[in-house]
Parts: sequence; structure tokens; C-alpha cells
Amino acid sequence: MDENSISLPFVQVTLKSSLDSTKVKALLADDKGQFVFKATAGKYFVELKMMGYGTVYSKVFDVLSGQTSALGKIQLNQITTQLAGVNISAELPFVERRADKLIVNLNGLGSGTPIMEVMNQLPGVVVTPDDRISLNGKSVQIYMDGKATTLSSEALAGLLKGTSSSAIQKVELIVQPSAKYDAAGNGAIINIIRKRNYKAGLNGNIYIGGGNGTFGKANGGINLNYKGKAYNLLLNLDYNYNKYFYNSYIVSTIFSGNMPSQYISDIKSDRTNANYTPNLGIDFYLSKRTTVSASVKPGFQHFSRDGVADIYSTQAGIVSTQSQFLNRVDIRARNFSSGLRLQHQIDTVGRELTIDLDYYRYGNYNYQNNRSIAFDPALDLPSVIAQDRVFDVYAFKMDYSHPPKNGYQLEIGLKTSYVNSDNSNFYHDQNNSQTDLFNYDESISAVYLTYGHTGKSFSYLLGARGEYTQGRGEQQFGTNRFTRSYFQPFPSLHFDYKITKNQNLTLGINKRIERPGYESLNPLIRIISSNNLQQGNPALKPLIAYNADLWYGYKNALFLGLTYSYSLDDFTSVSVPLQDGLTTTLPGNADYSNYFTLQAMYGKQVLPWWYTSSNAILSKRNFKGVVNGNLLESDGIASLSATSYNSFSISKNFSVMFLFNYRGKSMDRTITNQAFAYLTAGVRQQFLNKRASAQLNFMDVFKSYRNYYQQNSGTVQQLWRNQFETRMVKLNFSYNFGGTIKTIKKSNGAEDEKKRSTVNEN
Repeated sequence: MDENSISLPFVQVTLKSSLDSTKVKALLADDKGQFVFKATAGKYFVELKMMGYGTVYSKVFDVLSGQTSALGKIQLNQITTQLAGVNISAELPFVERRADKLIVNLNGLGSGTPIMEVMNQLPGVVVTPDDRISLNGKSVQIYMDGKATTLSSEALAGLLKGTSSSAIQKVELIVQPSAKYDAAGNGAIINIIRKRNYKAGLNGNIYIGGGNGTFGKANGGINLNYKGKAYNLLLNLDYNYNKYFYNSYIVSTIFSGNMPSQYISDIKSDRTNANYTPNLGIDFYLSKRTTVSASVKPGFQHFSRDGVADIYSTQAGIVSTQSQFLNRVDIRARNFSSGLRLQHQIDTVGRELTIDLDYYRYGNYNYQNNRSIAFDPALDLPSVIAQDRVFDVYAFKMDYSHPPKNGYQLEIGLKTSYVNSDNSNFYHDQNNSQTDLFNYDESISAVYLTYGHTGKSFSYLLGARGEYTQGRGEQQFGTNRFTRSYFQPFPSLHFDYKITKNQNLTLGINKRIERPGYESLNPLIRIISSNNLQQGNPALKPLIAYNADLWYGYKNALFLGLTYSYSLDDFTSVSVPLQDGLTTTLPGNADYSNYFTLQAMYGKQVLPWWYTSSNAILSKRNFKGVVNGNLLESDGIASLSATSYNSFSISKNFSVMFLFNYRGKSMDRTITNQAFAYLTAGVRQQFLNKRASAQLNFMDVFKSYRNYYQQNSGTVQQLWRNQFETRMVKLNFSYNFGGTIKTIKKSNGAEDEKKRSTVNEN
């Protein structure tokens, strides 16, 4: 604690023998100032150091075999006069293992590059060039400071590309979420914890970057944190600009009658995406134990696409050019997220109450100018489509934490949320016009309880969560109306057993639900080309999944895992023929799917000059379901994927890195993906006493990334070959600044958002 009885984070703590003052162990306290040592019986004392404070030594204490010694509160006093050039520092381990998650302390990893580019360097995390993120082969929900992000896939990619890694303290990798987290999402969670300023005064980071492939790219921003006696102010300004090409070659084979017909769309488009994401947060210290935090996070995105599609058909083996489709798209997206958090420490033994109030609004305003050219002036058809998607999310959450004693922990909480989604399509051409409206309302109420214990060799965390969901959807000018309500329990179990000092086993079991995204329920049509459409499915049911994983860990460096997931009403993608070669793709439910993986991960500073983070996954998925009236059943194929990140220090301030990704041929429900591999290389230079760094990356050096797949929907089979800009060079510069002033207080801040408002742009 400091002189104001406020807990101090990340204090360097050393356990020493009272006989000769020799060092036994050393570590950093956590962000709440707490620390735990495991030691054999004997007499000890602890030494505590923190820059700006005087060194403190505890009294000598006895550690008896099988017993725990609590040192209580230890006060550090601020030094009013500091000696120039004195610096006390210690670095957290890169990877820390918990019963329910893996914690990665960045420790400067990335040097100001966007956090999206750092993700591939984390154990088990894979980011493809089209910004799809997975963890141990599972889809991912991104959390920021413990709260789920309520962003479209494009807005989320923009946020991660516009957020500097220098602003991130650590990343939590949660493969099997406990009952504490929302049950929604049958995937893993990546929780990104941003830095808070624990030193009084102004601290910050400024970064700027640029790149070029076929087109230019740019990103930049500033992260500021000012901490005073009564408040802590956080300001982030991030900007990301990217222009790129995205080409698709789609072959649709429709089986009707004796002779199958083929329709080909050769689509070429240039796209521009600009994201501006400011963020303002403030913590008010009402008392030594009570903090009120408020945050406001607007977001602005501009997306444009200029595309042309050549349409061909094959009838009786004869290929003919039918038409050309011109497509110009302009999208303006506006996000607004605000939150209020009250955090109260009830007593000094760890009891805590937290209350969150959140509001989030996402607006996606899509204007399309299309023209179908049939090489006959009488048949040329210009058209205009305006598509608006607006989501409003309201949420209330309350959590209570109660540590009884001796390593036990109890948490209970409740949450309620309400979502309203308004969607409209306006279509106009020279012959007619049409307006479609679709509205969806949903409310979710949840209560959870977790109970756990951290012991010397055995730890566990048990959880139970119950969620009640009510939803109502209505298409104003159609027949799609539905209501649904259901209650589901969601248990979770996590166990950690220390076999020896360096070896442990962890087991995680949970039940999850994946509710359809709001766009997946929206029946209003989105245009890909003149003969390929996309829409949602109001009849789509939620997916229920049962998951289990078993992991063996050695020295927090080597991890071997076996995972299994069984999903009922599994989501799949279905292509349906409409008329004259026109097909629409929409989500559907299969009966079930099974997903197995064998995994190996290794991450370690192998030598002082060599760090590696590598993983390999052998996976297989089988599924069964009725698609387009046809029973489709697949045993799947065994697929091998591997990622290896290696960094080599050439000198004290200069290093090079290589990132290699391989994805073997795989089958995912109705889709068969082709294999590919790609390599990224980079160099990094630190200077100005390591306050500044520059990093130059060469992405997809050999231009070998591929996004090719076949989709089997029974009566419709499609081949997709997507090509987009993946080979490019990017340069990022980052500079950390700031210092301390006399007084200092510590706080725990807050952030907030939620989920599922994904709008996919094709």
C-alpha cells in the first residue's frame, strides 16, 4: 500500500532468508498489489522496491510446513527527492498459466505496431490476411478490458489495426470460458488489457506507420494517460487507412433436370477502408476504496468499393458472355459506446462489488449504385440500393467477489441486456422501387456463480450460469415474423494439478451457446453480383455446444493439448437456387458436428538472443445435416496447421523476426478449404534509451496466401477463389514519453462493450 492506503501495483518483491539475507525468490506484485510465494519451512523476510518509493523490509517471519503466513498490509513511502540515473526494473514472465486461461505479458512486444499484427506472435493465435482470428483452431470473441466488443467484423478489425501494442499491458487467452463470462459464442475469448497509468503525472505513447502493396496504407495515433490525486484520465486517438484490391472468381453449378448449368462471376474490385477510433476514459477516486469510472468511445468508419463483375454461363457445354455488373458502394459506419462503472472494495480482505451500466449504438449506412449491362441498350438496368443497419444495446451488470480465506474465492453476479436492431433496404431502378424493413428485439437475463480454490498442488474453479432469452423479429412488408424464448443452464469446470514444480495438468469443461448474429437473422438481401446474393435466415436456431480440453504444461513453455467439441444445431452455410442462374447464400442449421484437435505449443526465450512461439494443430470435424432438402453427412478430413514466430537479437537494440503460417486442406461443414502457406519477415531497431523503436515488416513475402474453397449445398455447388492484397511492406515508429511527479495514487479502471452486431462486406 502507499501512504494513503491505496494498493500499489507491480511492486518488485524479493523473498530472502533471514540467516544470510540471500535471495530465495523474486516476483512482481499483481495489479492489485498482491503477491504469493511458495517456500519451504524456515525463517524469511521480504524486500519491496518500486521506483519513486523507499525500499521496505518486512519483519522476519516463520514459515511452517503445511501452513500459510499472511503478512497483511505493507506500506511504501514516497521519496520526495530522486537520484538521477537510478532505475529499478523487473520484467514479468512472457507466459503465465492459470486454471482457466493463459496470460501473455507483452513486455514491449510489437514496439508500437498495431495489436492485430502482434496477435500472430501469441501462443495458439492465428490471424489470416483477411483478418480472421482464431485461438487453438476455434473462432474468437474479442474482449477489451474484460468487456465483449460490440463491433462489426470490419469495425473490430479497424479497432485492432488502429490500437498500438504499446498501449497494451497483457493479453488473456481463454480457450474454455468459465461461467463468469457471457455464455454466447461457441469459441474462445481473447481479452486485451490496456495499460493504466500507475505513476502520477503524464505518460503516453505516440506511433505512426505506413506501408505499400498494390496501394498505400497508413496508421497513427497517440495514447495519453494523466494521473492526479483524485482522478486518472485516459485518452486514445487512433487512425487507420487501407486501400486494397479484392477479387473473387465464383463458379456456381446448379443441378436441375438432366443437364447441370454453370454460372460464373469474375469480380474485380478496389476497396478503401478508413477507421478513426478515439477513446476517452476517466477514473474518479471517491475514497480509498471506491472508484467511479466513465468511458466514451465513438468510432467512425468509411468504406468504399468500386467493382466490376463479368458474368458467364455454361449451357450444354457452351460458354457465353451474358452481362457485366458494375457495383459502387459507399458505407458510412458510426459507433458510439459509453459506460459507467462503480467499483467498491468492501474491506481489506478482498471483498469487492462492481456495477456496470453500458450503452452501445452501431449504425451502418450502405449506399450502392449498380448497373447491369447486357450488351443490349434496351436491357441496361441502372439501380440504386440504400441499406441501413442500426443496433442499440443496453446492458446492466453487477458482480460481487468474496474470498472466504486460505486461497478460496467466491464470485456471484447478474446481468441483463436489451438489443434493438433496425434494418432497411430501399431499391430503385428505372421500372420500379421497393422498400423492405426488418426489426429485431432481444433481451437476455443472466445470473452466475463461481467458486474456486488455489492450492499448492491442486486448484479448481467451478461455475454455473443461467440465461433466459426472449427475441422477436418482424419483416414489415413480408411474412417473416417470429418470437422465441428459452432458458439454458451453462455449467463450467476448470482444474489445475501441479505434478511437479515444472509440470502441470489442466482440464476445462463447459457448455456454451452461440446465438445467431443479428445479420444472420436478417432476411433482407445483400448483393454480391448480379447472380449472387446473400441474406440472413430468421428461422436460424442457436447452436448449443459442449466443450472439453485437457492440457499438459512444462515450465510454462511447452503445452500439449487434446480438445473436443460437440455442437447441436451447428451453423452451416447454404446456397439456394432462385431463378435464371440466380443463387442466394444464407446460414442454416445442421443436426450436429464433432470437432477434435491435437495441439502442441512452445513459447520461450530459448537463448538470450532467440525467442520462439510455435504451435501445431491436427484437427478434424464431422457433421450431419439436411441442406436444400438433401441429407449431407461428412466424416471430415484430418487437417494440419502450423504457425512459427521467431525473433533473433542481432545486437542489444536490433532484432529480426520471421513468421511462418501453414494451413493444410480442411473441411468445415459444407466447405472444403484448400491448403496454403505464407511467410512474413521483419526487422526492429530500438533507440533513445529504448523509449523509441522502429519496425519494418514484409508481409506475405512470396505472395503465397490463398483463400480458395468449395461449398457443397446439394443442388448447388460453388467454387470460390478469392484474391486480395496480402504482399506488402509496412514501417511503424513508436515513442514512449512521460515521467512522474510527487504524489501518486492507484486505481482500477473500467471499459465496456458487448457483441454480435457483425455486418459482413463482400
